Amino acid sequence: MNKFVLMRGCAEIGKITLVGVIGVLIVPLVIGFYDHIALPEILGLIASIVIFQPLAAVIGLGLGIDPVSILLIMCSFGISVIFVLFGICDIFSERSEWLRNHLKKTETITQDSGLLKKYGMYAFIPFIWVPGVGLYGCVLIAWLFRWRGVKPISVIFAGWILAVVLVLLTSLGIVKIIL
Repeated sequence: MNKFVLMRGCAEIGKITLVGVIGVLIVPLVIGFYDHIALPEILGLIASIVIFQPLAAVIGLGLGIDPVSILLIMCSFGISVIFVLFGICDIFSERSEWLRNHLKKTETITQDSGLLKKYGMYAFIPFIWVPGVGLYGCVLIAWLFRWRGVKPISVIFAGWILAVVLVLLTSLGIVKIIL
């Protein structure tokens, strides 16, 4: 492997790491410090988002964090995870012939599937709700089907925000008032 390819790979890994650290840790810490939220509460919310995904909004409320702060932290987390996972998958696909071959098989399945042709990436929205799989799985599926660009990222992020907002509204009892 020549030095240029190695340096390019290291630069990509560095960029992905930077996006992850900024979006998952730094921005939430800045939001928390701005709103005078204690460090353990911010870190507790971040850890619960990693595990419970949109359902972590309930934990954030239980920690006494303002709903707007929770939404902003979860937005930062969601968009950074989307970019980080796409980047990680791209790095692995460049280095794995086995993975490239499976991607070709996935493309043929995608072209033959009526369900995917009908709903496509909009099918992600209900899957965002599945803790431990939702956001992460949707990004991986989009990557496998080679859905790239602004539209798939927007759909995944919109599904993430919709799930977070609905969990927040339900936790605050606003949905009960509306219905």
